[in-house]
Amino acid sequence: MTNFATILDSLEKATRATERDAGPVRPPPIGALLREEAAPSPLSPEDRVARISRAYGIDRATPREPAPPSPKVARLPEREEVLVELQRAEGSLAKLGALRRRLAWACHPDRQEKSRARQAERLLAEFNAQIDQAVARANARVARR
Repeated sequence: MTNFATILDSLEKATRATERDAGPVRPPPIGALLREEAAPSPLSPEDRVARISRAYGIDRATPREPAPPSPKVARLPEREEVLVELQRAEGSLAKLGALRRRLAWACHPDRQEKSRARQAERLLAEFNAQIDQAVARANARVARR
């Protein structure tokens, strides 16, 4: 099995200036590239990376900082925060539905540690009951109009 370096070496050989000046070069079939045993490149791996980076316009001078690791456990929302959001969404069925989905995602027991799964399940049930009451009030307002 050939690796990327072998294929890259083959492509570098095929695009040298002497071959381009000789006329149109017909690229070999991909099977020939994969079967070909290429000699190691005279460039060091760092030089090859720099050459490829320049060719593709990638700035390798400033290394990228790795992204901070994402938290594996979702934070459980506080009751007060949810009540404030529920008051804001009161009367709008679309906002109540969005709040329900967001809370279901945040409080789902599978997204919590085992020690907090039971608490998350209870919170989700409590929040769903409150949202159900708000939806019933919104539907009653619509029916009275």
